[in-house]
Amino acid sequence: ILPEKTPCEIYCHTLTDDSILAPDLCEQGFHTMTLFGLDAPWSLFARDNYDMRREAERRYLASINQWLEEPIEGCLAVARDGRPCIESKSPVDIEDALGMYHGNIFHNAPTFPFAERKDQVGSWGVETGYDNVFFCGSSALRGGAVSGIPGHNAAMKVLEMMASSQ
Repeated sequence: ILPEKTPCEIYCHTLTDDSILAPDLCEQGFHTMTLFGLDAPWSLFARDNYDMRREAERRYLASINQWLEEPIEGCLAVARDGRPCIESKSPVDIEDALGMYHGNIFHNAPTFPFAERKDQVGSWGVETGYDNVFFCGSSALRGGAVSGIPGHNAAMKVLEMMASSQ
């Protein structure tokens, strides 16, 4: 179930780089805002993607509004048809457009930064079936998302291998 107050992060690209916006919109003071919704699994959208996407959009806006003096909707640009200028993408939409399994841009769910099973003890969690090829992104065993843990662990594995070969 999608929580009523959904976790998310927000950023405004055009504050630092307005090149993604048409010049006339820049001149009028428009900006883009990206909301990245967290914990919205593919399975919630698979049966009825359209309606669930709209419901998720409503809940994410409500999550933003809990921190604001005035509703964010009053700050959104409005299209000619009167609707707010919002483009929503669900995990189903991302999978369809980009081929990412279940629309998960992190490849899979983040994991704890330590070994969770006995067979993982003593490894960095970045090993693959190939010599000198390591995972250093979200598909590594530990960390994931933008934690930096997989990159650190891949570097540590390389240093470990270099030290053992001397």
